[in-house]
Amino acid sequence: MPRARLLVALALATLVGAAAAAHAQEPEKSVVAVVRFDNNTGDERFDNLGRAMSSMMISDLSVIERIQLVERERIEEVMSEMDLQASGRVNPETAVQLGMFVGAEYMVFGSFMTADPEMRLDTRVTRVETAEIVTTADVRGQGQSLFDLQQALADTLIAGLELVLTEEERALLRTQQEANRIDDIDAAIAFSEALCLLDYGAYPEAFEAIQRVQTAAPG
Repeated sequence: MPRARLLVALALATLVGAAAAAHAQEPEKSVVAVVRFDNNTGDERFDNLGRAMSSMMISDLSVIERIQLVERERIEEVMSEMDLQASGRVNPETAVQLGMFVGAEYMVFGSFMTADPEMRLDTRVTRVETAEIVTTADVRGQGQSLFDLQQALADTLIAGLELVLTEEERALLRTQQEANRIDDIDAAIAFSEALCLLDYGAYPEAFEAIQRVQTAAPG
């Protein structure tokens, strides 16, 4: 083989090998869809709060590169197509269908209930392929300390997905959680109502509602 051709062949082999090695080093990502949380309080004031809870969890976990999160808007769009948007409640059968439609490997479902002044958040993680419940968790605390509850729930979820975070990943998660911090339950309700307006295409009203939230909780 002429020297020029040999050099070209060696260069191509090196490039192919480097690409294969880079691909092999890429960590596998778990595709996760977080569905809006169910309101089990019996209080209509909290009907949309589940949207805020799922939105904050998605935003928090988005900094962990080993987790690929399905966009909340995509989940709501598919739920609308499945006639689930009004109630927001997903049973085991529709959970598998929803997961397959959005391309998720895992589905995260949650609910919350209150016994003033305490709030309890429950979650379960389901593997879409088998409908197996991988893990369940619940956290409890003061309703006015919503941030602490959300933080504890995110940690539990990550452990349920069998992910061991590096120090760098944990620092990124804490920074993101602080950036999304909403302690006050009333501010969280206002945020959830803004999300509801967005989901139904009422953009001007949603923008005004988000501005009110920013004023109440500027962080």
